[in-house]
Amino acid sequence: MSKTFKIILVLLVAVSVTLAAIVVIGFMGKEREYMKRLIVEDKLAAVLKAKMSIEKELETTKFAKEQAEAKVIKIEEKFKELSFRFDDVKQKSEYGAAELEAKKAELAKIRVDLDNEKREKLSISKKLDSLQADYDRANKEMSRLADEKADLEKRMSDLREKQSVNLDKIVVKTDEADGVTQAPKQAMQGKILVVNKEYSFIVTDIGQDKNIQKGAKFDVMDGAKFLGQAEIDKVYDTMSSATVLPGAKINDMKKGNVIIESR
Repeated sequence: MSKTFKIILVLLVAVSVTLAAIVVIGFMGKEREYMKRLIVEDKLAAVLKAKMSIEKELETTKFAKEQAEAKVIKIEEKFKELSFRFDDVKQKSEYGAAELEAKKAELAKIRVDLDNEKREKLSISKKLDSLQADYDRANKEMSRLADEKADLEKRMSDLREKQSVNLDKIVVKTDEADGVTQAPKQAMQGKILVVNKEYSFIVTDIGQDKNIQKGAKFDVMDGAKFLGQAEIDKVYDTMSSATVLPGAKINDMKKGNVIIESR
């Protein structure tokens, strides 16, 4: 081989080695750039992911904020409404309190009136019971007197049939001045059949059969003792009733006492 060829060969080898070194260096630089790019891309992806997460969280936060603002608005509106209602209720409460006091006073007055009415009703009921008792006693007394009257009339009728009529003596008085002879009327006499001390009257055996007149007055005698006077107020066929006049001793009067027509 010639020396020139060797030199060229050496140069070619050197160039090849240099080119290979350059290629290797270039490849290694490219690999580093690729790795850097991958790292950057990973970082970018992480940043993008973080950004998306932040954006999502931001959207969620914005939505939550909007909801919170809407709730705040509703709460404010409700607060205003409640404030208005509170003021209204307060006014009504104040008015209601005054009205309640008035109603309480009216109720107290009604309760007092009711108690008074109850007492009045009780008093009237007691009075009515007393009057009813008096009325029942009066009815019983009237019934008893009616029965006694019927019995007395029957007894008097029987006595009149059995007894003969006695003629009273006529006392003749001569009036010397005018020469006229008069027969004075004899005072009517009878007896007490019944004494009612509760109602201050007596029942006598003198009736229409003896021409007794209502208003006639009689002296009540117990033997020679004067007990007082009685005035005829009702006249029946064979008997009459007479009111005992004030001042008479009705407690001393009894069945069988003689009555004499007052002059």
